[in-house]
Amino acid sequence: MIHTPPGDRRRCRSLTLPNGLRVLLLRDPDADQAGAAMSVGAGSGDEPPDRAGLAHLLEHMLFLGTDRYPAPEDFPAYVQGHGGRYNATTELHQTCYFFEVPPAHLGGALDRFAQFFIAPRLTESAIAQEREVIDAEYRARRGDDEQRILGVIKQVLDPAHPASRFLAGNRDTLGEAPEALRRALMAFRQRHYTAANLRLAVVGNEPLDTLERQVRRCFADIPPGTMPAPAAHPPLLPPGSLPLGLALQPTHRRHELRLCFPVPALRPDDYLQPWAYLGELLAFRGPGSLYGQLMDRGWLTGIDGSVLLDTRPQALFQIRLRLTPDGMGHTAAITAAVFACLRRIGTDGIAAWRHRERQVLADQRFRLAATTSTLEFVKSLADQLHRYPVAEALRGPYRLDAFQPRVIRDCLAHLTPDNLLTLTVDPAVRGDRTSPWFPAPYRVAAAPDPGATRWDGAPDFTLPPPNPFLVTIPHAEPGGPSAAVPRLLHDSGQSRVWHQPLARAPGGRTGIHLNLVAACPTHTLGATVLTALLIAWLERELAAEWQQARAAGMEVTPSRHHQGITLRASGLPEQLDRLLQRLSSCLSRTRITAERFDQARQGLQACWEAQQHDLAFRRLLRLPEARLGHGFDDEERLAELATVSLERLQVFRDELLHGVGIDCLVAGPLDGARARRLVAGLEARLLAGEASAVERRRPPIVSLQAGQAYHYRLEASHPDSAVALYLPGPDGSPLQEARYRLLAALLHDAFFHRLRIEQQLGYVVLARYLPLHDCPGLILLVQSPSLSVDELQRRIRHFLTAPDAPLPRLDPERFAHYRDGLLHALQAQQRQPAQQMEQFWASLAAGDADFQRPRQLLQAVTDLTLEELQRFYQAQLLPSPWVWLHT
Repeated sequence: MIHTPPGDRRRCRSLTLPNGLRVLLLRDPDADQAGAAMSVGAGSGDEPPDRAGLAHLLEHMLFLGTDRYPAPEDFPAYVQGHGGRYNATTELHQTCYFFEVPPAHLGGALDRFAQFFIAPRLTESAIAQEREVIDAEYRARRGDDEQRILGVIKQVLDPAHPASRFLAGNRDTLGEAPEALRRALMAFRQRHYTAANLRLAVVGNEPLDTLERQVRRCFADIPPGTMPAPAAHPPLLPPGSLPLGLALQPTHRRHELRLCFPVPALRPDDYLQPWAYLGELLAFRGPGSLYGQLMDRGWLTGIDGSVLLDTRPQALFQIRLRLTPDGMGHTAAITAAVFACLRRIGTDGIAAWRHRERQVLADQRFRLAATTSTLEFVKSLADQLHRYPVAEALRGPYRLDAFQPRVIRDCLAHLTPDNLLTLTVDPAVRGDRTSPWFPAPYRVAAAPDPGATRWDGAPDFTLPPPNPFLVTIPHAEPGGPSAAVPRLLHDSGQSRVWHQPLARAPGGRTGIHLNLVAACPTHTLGATVLTALLIAWLERELAAEWQQARAAGMEVTPSRHHQGITLRASGLPEQLDRLLQRLSSCLSRTRITAERFDQARQGLQACWEAQQHDLAFRRLLRLPEARLGHGFDDEERLAELATVSLERLQVFRDELLHGVGIDCLVAGPLDGARARRLVAGLEARLLAGEASAVERRRPPIVSLQAGQAYHYRLEASHPDSAVALYLPGPDGSPLQEARYRLLAALLHDAFFHRLRIEQQLGYVVLARYLPLHDCPGLILLVQSPSLSVDELQRRIRHFLTAPDAPLPRLDPERFAHYRDGLLHALQAQQRQPAQQMEQFWASLAAGDADFQRPRQLLQAVTDLTLEELQRFYQAQLLPSPWVWLHT
């Protein structure tokens, strides 16, 4: 029997095909998307040592044509054209391929997907092309500090362990003749891509018998093979090599201390999750905790404990401390504090009540697991078939057995000074050697002796108290009738509350979207930075409570909007009551201390500095908002942040709260009176004095002239060239949104195929729908390691305007294929409570208080014709303003 959550309407079946392929089928009658994932029990750690990147290259190659479907664009076009998604990942010992499509097209997608594992073409020309893509991907990540940190750690691992190798691959490691590389790919595939070493998960809304017939028909011809015996690996670090210290210089401004410990490999069948237990105790953010004491000294901005390398026979557990520049001068004291906290955990932290609390939380997460997207859910399901018995395929990651303190104490016994690998990340480091592949200056030194420096703070670190947000999730019994759209419960001009009752909601949870609408101007650079800083201060002040709320399954996300602060939260009504009470009390009554101000500013500075060094294509995707939406880029915000004082933030808070308005949308299985009470406490604390109407202003957008080209340059440290063309819509009508959404879907596959596969311009090639506030927009983006900005602009321009441009030559059948896919995706979004709530919230922001926008959008897409879209493309899109964003 396969264990499923109580009350789950889904039905499961496991089977093994005659060729040995193990399969898990899951029927979800409510699924808006169907999907499948194939997990291979082999990855980068299983490739020959002299073939770095071979597993990664094979992952790419399977998407580029099969004997039955030879066109490289066939599978992407089929899936994305029907409104679906696909992806793949290569890890150390697993590779996973996965997709989702509308249920009606699952059979066609499975037929194409199965051929990946039956008869991939692996042509030499495609191998040569994809080798360059692998190289471009490697070069795009070469300056990434996470890769560089891991690369330095690899230098001290046992070279006989596969985790010590360079795994991503590049042109050099894959640089032999295509015919020789093809032979290596074939040999790797024949050894590892056999039915015995594959695990398939399929999710759909058809009966299980139907799903089984589809699977048996599509996957029966995978070669049977045998399960390769697990290779014997040595310990991660050679005996006698610890304790040891490493120090490296990051590419960007970054200060960290990582305390790493080789520990016994994780055993998922233990069902105790001891490392997660210890990580949660170490990372607690309450007053007097390790986090709190180091934060109060101005040394720390963040802490977490997790498994960095999950391999065999050992894993690597790390305690990661993100430090301030001042904290880098106190690493010995910080290390002593960590070991003092570990001793405190050994004395008072291992308790049966904590384990029971974690069991309740794990059970609740299990019950909510079915609410994740099909794409991620089906991927995790296939991967779990390698890790757990089939009966535990769904429950395995969430199962916690009876409390066994000995197991946790045994794990704690490995976190000792003599088993320590210390890694210091500091721009001031001067290395005497350089790591290969992801080059970083580093040096090796003896690990600091924690006994030489005593922790002079309070030794009785505060450990997490019972979680106040832990409440019993009710069984998913239907509530009252659902409403198709929210209705207005209350409107005083200063406060407006909408409510949408739902008969069924995931886990019985209620969602709330809340805007604090400032009467004072908030769109200037100074107000933008001050609003972000006020949110950062709130997060520091409420760090412990919000941490426990999230641990209890709540979602809590504060953010800035153009006229104030937005809070998105979800949970049970009792949880939301507590959350909103603490938020309003803190915002209106808590004094901003100098210590909290400094912590918030340092944390915000570190966040914005990290964004400065994000990959170029991600920064370009943010640039339309910064340059056209009256936002500001990272450099401008950092410069302004440096001028902000405590007094200025205090004055700004008072101005923001004076005459503030509240807009709130509540959706969930609760009645109007309960929804109204949720917001009443917030109003009582924040709406002081006589009520007066607050003006809700639309976000400003820069006016652009049709037929003109605009250029905005991004200062980027990465050597790649990156270019994006942004085409803003003329207005925010449903018709324009329908046009731009469909154009993005139609152009993406052709753009990717022509510039990424045929022309080999780079790893990142995309066309995407990108609205600016409530106006639609289309962005086409390429990041290339080889071509100049001017040449990339020429290629993008040619793609859109040449005689063989894809849209003017599109045939009606393909148009209908993509239009139906977009319609299905939009309809599916409107049936998912969380996504539906986002759409209603966007409707309010656009002034649509009747919530007709989603229905109007569906109708506009339905009414679109190929001829009308082609006329729009020639007469309006191409002559629209062309906004060039580039490095």
